[in-house]
Amino acid sequence: MISKKTIDEINFAAKIEEVVGDFVPLKRQGQGYVGVCPFHDDRNPSMHVNPRLGIYKCFVCDAKGGAVTFLMEHAKMTYPEALEYLANKYSITIEYDRVETPEEKELRSEKESLYLVNEFAEKWFMDQLRNGEEGKLLGLSYFKERGFMDATLDKFKLGYCPGGWDTFTKEAIKKGYKEDFLLKLGLIKKSESGKLYDAYRGRVIFPIHNTTGKTIGFGGRVLKKDEKTAKYINSPENEIYHKSDTLYDIYLAKKAIRQKDNVYLVEGYTDVISMFEAGIENVVASSGTSLTNEQVRILGTQTRNITVLYDGDRAGIKASLRGIDMLLEKNLNVKVCLLPDGEDPDSFAKKHRDSELADYLEKNSTDFLLFKANILSEEAGDDPRKRSEMVKEIVKSIAKVQDRIAQTFYIKKCATLFDLSEKTLGDELRFLTWQDKVKGGKNAAEAPELVSPVEKKTPERPAKNADLLYEAEKNLIILLLKYGLYEIFVEAPENGEPIPVRVDQYVFDELYNDGIILHDSNLLKMYEHYAEVAEILCDQDDIKRTFLLSENKEESAFALEYIGSEDPTYSPQWVKKYEMYTNSVQNSRSTLQQEVENTLLSLKLRIAEHEKAFLEKELADNSYTEEEKLGIIQKIVATDKIRKEIAKRLNMTISR
Repeated sequence: MISKKTIDEINFAAKIEEVVGDFVPLKRQGQGYVGVCPFHDDRNPSMHVNPRLGIYKCFVCDAKGGAVTFLMEHAKMTYPEALEYLANKYSITIEYDRVETPEEKELRSEKESLYLVNEFAEKWFMDQLRNGEEGKLLGLSYFKERGFMDATLDKFKLGYCPGGWDTFTKEAIKKGYKEDFLLKLGLIKKSESGKLYDAYRGRVIFPIHNTTGKTIGFGGRVLKKDEKTAKYINSPENEIYHKSDTLYDIYLAKKAIRQKDNVYLVEGYTDVISMFEAGIENVVASSGTSLTNEQVRILGTQTRNITVLYDGDRAGIKASLRGIDMLLEKNLNVKVCLLPDGEDPDSFAKKHRDSELADYLEKNSTDFLLFKANILSEEAGDDPRKRSEMVKEIVKSIAKVQDRIAQTFYIKKCATLFDLSEKTLGDELRFLTWQDKVKGGKNAAEAPELVSPVEKKTPERPAKNADLLYEAEKNLIILLLKYGLYEIFVEAPENGEPIPVRVDQYVFDELYNDGIILHDSNLLKMYEHYAEVAEILCDQDDIKRTFLLSENKEESAFALEYIGSEDPTYSPQWVKKYEMYTNSVQNSRSTLQQEVENTLLSLKLRIAEHEKAFLEKELADNSYTEEEKLGIIQKIVATDKIRKEIAKRLNMTISR
């Protein structure tokens, strides 16, 4: 296992903004960063990344954690894989508590074992292509005929599987890889008679990688023409490969996608590779499948701009139009580039290199909805019924656009194209929108639950005194979370000499000596939780992380609101509104000392006011005897005296 020393070194070196930034485009905001959250259907930057605390947090879906957690949740890595990824990224040599045997390494988990088998297969296929006689004669010749350079073969890790019955199978089993794993990954198959054979025999190999570069599957293209043999075969679904969650070349393309703020979407492996060689590196493939929600989500984490490339096959275009609509539902800006008749991205890229291809794509990319409207309009011709259905189909697509201004633009354009009034199309749009919401349409079902700021859970504080008491208790918790481990000076009881004491210990003693228990139940739980972790943790940022990443949602929400960013600049209206003393610490011990003292005094003042209000209410109760009422009055006077003394120390003026 990886040693604790190495884990500590990795955690120290890992920069959360760099790790998250490898997968999600981030923008600077104040002291931190924001980005579109990859853990839910996000349209606006709702994920905040705090470099100082080393955490990320989404304010919508509550996803949160550090660098390792992000890799485990987003990239689906195991804990050891996440550590290895970070160690490689930051050039850290991994030390193990003891050296694992090959058997232990394979048995660590099935998922890790599957990655290891795929890694072996990838290297073996690559070696066969470059060094095997059959690989050089058939596989390498195939790639060379397509114009692929050696550097491209290496970058995409292309390979070849010999045509023998079980050449790969024998080698893999000889190396100690389990038959069960080889079968599960689809690298080998078993005949009806029970004999094992190579699944990809006689095929060139296209390895498929996930967003972190791990090999999760393979695509194989047959070289010999045989009507009974499928042209392409792909890895079966398993623990590490889910076709609907995968985009070919996303690992190599993500850097260019962010730089260009656009991604080109094609269908096949060779489409991607040829465009890459022609200078277009921000390209991925859906691998021949219709777009899925997960693929769209992955694209949406990299850019909001997607350009779909189509060849001249009108039947194929029409069949894929409806699937592209889901891009609009995710608030993505979708364009279409139609290639000349008889061309596909692979063939067209071979004929048009570098700036020539880039210029064509830029000049011939048009808005998807307008492209769709033109395609369907041509197909409908002059048939009134077909045109009516066509108009409804287009308006359905417009209804999926989230931007209301953009909807107005599309209505205006389509009204001109269809020779209809804007009112007619607008009425249809409003009807579809109403139908979608009222009848539980797809959009309504998938829409994230939004809570009005008025409806958000906040402690009920009906009276002014109760409200001020909550504010005072809240400020005490904030003080502990931000400065609890800092030191201030207090006078020693023996000789009055100043001695250093931790802020939290001073607070604990003051509350204990005065018999103060926090009134708000949530704040009391946080106070008790802090007391527990403060005994263990010795770094203030570690305490902050504990609360920011707490499993208790109310606790983490509180921490995010009040300590999740740099110290705020208090509004001049604060004292006027809450009659409370505030100050900024500014790394000054004397200022911190004043902050601590005044926070505690403010709390004691509000407790006194709360007690006085309670006693005045009791005094109004006629069920008490005159003697009992006299006792209550004496308590009110004593409480009011304490209240005025505290107010004087705070340099505050109180009305009564």
